[in-house]
Amino acid sequence: MHAAAERFAGPGDGPFVLYGAYASFYTGKTRSYLRKKGIPFVERLPSHPRFRQEVSPAARSKRIPILETPEGHVIQDTTAIFEYLERRFPDPPALPPGPRQRLAAYLVDLFASEGLKVAWHYRWNFPAPNRHFVVREFGRSFKPQGSDELLDHYGEVVAARMDGHRPRLGITPELFPVMEAIYFEILDTLEAHFTTTPYLFGGLPSVGDHGLMGPLFAHLGRDPWPLHVMQQRAPRVFRWVEHMNAPEIVSPEFWDTPEAYLPDDEVPETVKRLIRMFCVDNTPIYHATATLYRDWVEARPYLLSGSVISDDDEDQPNLGPITTPLRGHSITAGSPAHALWVLQRTLDWLRALPPAERAAADALAAEVGATELLSLDLVRPLTRVGNRLAVA
Repeated sequence: MHAAAERFAGPGDGPFVLYGAYASFYTGKTRSYLRKKGIPFVERLPSHPRFRQEVSPAARSKRIPILETPEGHVIQDTTAIFEYLERRFPDPPALPPGPRQRLAAYLVDLFASEGLKVAWHYRWNFPAPNRHFVVREFGRSFKPQGSDELLDHYGEVVAARMDGHRPRLGITPELFPVMEAIYFEILDTLEAHFTTTPYLFGGLPSVGDHGLMGPLFAHLGRDPWPLHVMQQRAPRVFRWVEHMNAPEIVSPEFWDTPEAYLPDDEVPETVKRLIRMFCVDNTPIYHATATLYRDWVEARPYLLSGSVISDDDEDQPNLGPITTPLRGHSITAGSPAHALWVLQRTLDWLRALPPAERAAADALAAEVGATELLSLDLVRPLTRVGNRLAVA
């Protein structure tokens, strides 16, 4: 049994409750984290009466996953959930202790969680093999014992809402081959990595591994068409996805690998290759979004600390369209302000490092092409107030 699991003893202690769904991108990330950490939890769908009557109103959000603690606290957003749980259950650590591995883990989590548009491309732009399955999955989240007709009805309501967000992704038909090339490159790189290593940084799953589980499980590892591609092109990646959903840390394939991060703060070349690709594809998006955020703040000199960015109930607001380069093309999409808040976690951590550790992290950043990204300086820090993005 994990050490974390043994800590639950005495009155008031009990399992956490994860409100989510198997078709949900971000629930897959949180579920694997809870299992690998050995944190006792039960999972409930958003159709559960407590979610509708108490949890969602308390969070001021319907976005899943939402975690309810044994004490009744409600936490929404995977970044906030991970930071809370990692402080409470530090063993086994999901944050590598070395500055190079920690930076690499943060960057993989950032890009996988916030920038992997291929996940939405493969879900929504292949309707023939995917739509029936996805609609039924959405329907089951709201009417788990419902008839096929009920599942189709409720699933179509959710699918139509999701489909309405597609213009913000900017994936036009001429970019379909680019999305395919990105997916193949990710699969090929990870297939090479998981041939010799169970997780990104050795024998323990990191926050980077869990970040990858968002796209690689819910969308790319379950929806029929991308799952077929993964199983055919990268069977070791598919096996990794399977094992990331198991509570055991040691897999049968790597029974002799120590439950520890690689020594000497080593970042494997395959992981560097992955981050390099992510940086090239995504750094222009962050700079363009930061520019819009600066303009938005400077146009409102009256803003007080805690002022929310969106007047609507939008927890991940769009600051406006941005056009950025992508592999010889251009893509016009919404600006992901929430991603700036996730990036800020890494920027704050870097600033707090002692000089020698900061130098080691900066050296890795230069190796993987992340120096420009990590040079971003937000005009005002971001925070969250009532689970909505706000200026600090």
